[in-house]
Amino acid sequence: MAPRDIHPYAVGPCRALNHMHSNPPHPTLELMQLEHNWGLWRDTRNWSQLRTCYAPNAQVKTTWMIGSADAFIDASIQSSLNPHAATSWHSMGACSVQFSGDKALAETRVTLMLRARIHDVDVDVTAWCRFLDWCVRQDHHWQIAQRHPIHERDRMDPVIPGTPLPLDTQLLNNLPTAYRHLTYVQSLKGAHITPDLVQHNSPEQDALYAQAQQWLGS
Repeated sequence: MAPRDIHPYAVGPCRALNHMHSNPPHPTLELMQLEHNWGLWRDTRNWSQLRTCYAPNAQVKTTWMIGSADAFIDASIQSSLNPHAATSWHSMGACSVQFSGDKALAETRVTLMLRARIHDVDVDVTAWCRFLDWCVRQDHHWQIAQRHPIHERDRMDPVIPGTPLPLDTQLLNNLPTAYRHLTYVQSLKGAHITPDLVQHNSPEQDALYAQAQQWLGS
């Protein structure tokens, strides 16, 4: 029996796309695949492949750290070894791309789903945000040089509907509005919270877009 065909975008590192065709993929498709690869490889703990998504010296911002992509991956590896740590999944959605030579901006909708146990109750946290990635092309391959999240909103629900969930309302109300439930869980797990990430439709979002356009055109 002949082996089943494998979709050309289903496997392979970020720098090895669409080997089944002689023509190179369109850059927009490359960047969209880069974003989706990131989400899958982050959630399936494919750390070596995840590193290929980042350019050398890449910088990232998250709700729990600001620093190098290598530090982010190393911390994620350590968290994955803790059986009591929260587990997360990233659903990557629509992606808008702008190009200027060997630079590109890729803005991608993301739904982050987190499961954790707090106050002896299993909860699901859902956060809606966008990743604004500053990407560079090196050796004919696109990689993320900087990642800037823009948070929209989030919510928390008990896994078993109707289960009472006693929250520390003072702590919750002191956290950033657009991602307070996510950081509530993370703070209880001992994370250092990033308090000033960009939130949707804010002056800081306008400033970030302006900085991104300036970088793209420089």
